[in-house]
Amino acid sequence: MELLLTNPFAYLDTFMLIFVRVGSLFILVPFLGNRSIPVIAKIAMAFFVSAIIINVMNVQTSIPSSEPYLFALAMLKESFVGWMIGFAAYLAYTTLTLAGQFIDHQIGFSMVNVFDPLSQVQLSITGTLYYYLVLLLTLITNTYHYFIKGIIKSFDLIPIGAGTISTQLYNGMLGFINETFIIALQIAAPFFFVILVMDAVLALLARTAPQMDLFVIGFPLKIFLGLAVMLITINVFPMVAEIITNKSITFIDQIIKGMMP
Repeated sequence: MELLLTNPFAYLDTFMLIFVRVGSLFILVPFLGNRSIPVIAKIAMAFFVSAIIINVMNVQTSIPSSEPYLFALAMLKESFVGWMIGFAAYLAYTTLTLAGQFIDHQIGFSMVNVFDPLSQVQLSITGTLYYYLVLLLTLITNTYHYFIKGIIKSFDLIPIGAGTISTQLYNGMLGFINETFIIALQIAAPFFFVILVMDAVLALLARTAPQMDLFVIGFPLKIFLGLAVMLITINVFPMVAEIITNKSITFIDQIIKGMMP
């Protein structure tokens, strides 16, 4: 705050552009992107983080607010840079929601989705459980600091108003989506295997004892086996949280490099 208080007119333009990038990051980044967090709290956090950045880093801009068109274009660029960094972190954590949808489809919970008034979308039960569990582990281990480090690093690699869209950014986004599906399938793989074995056993029973009502047996059995596998695999979730965090850091790093001038 020292620079802003001593000479606010000289640094206000730079501060506004920093604030736009940080605020755009807070729109999508996990922990802060949730609708349950008041908007005023997000604005306040973005303000104080921006004030810290402008004091501890040599961030400057040659685009004055006296040139409205250039300054508006710079604000759009900063908004895009911050939004993309937040989206990279959000995409990594969305892997858990996708894995939960795969699991719910296998164990018979696909029709038990509930409407979340905070995110305004239909959420799967298992995906919501996995998402908030990893989110809690990330908060406990203080690994969310990497998101702050990512936005600070972006000012070193992407000067204010110099963000670009390159083929590296496009290829990186395609790679992110591909890795998201692969990791989600790996998380849901134990459920796929157990349900496949159960379906094979039920098929044999249907051939040997056709008078049995296997539909009545199979549906609750899928739920029981699914919950049993969930209870067993919940012990490895600290490792899953570490994988998700590492992927999030990798995504953020590639996104920043893809927007470098």
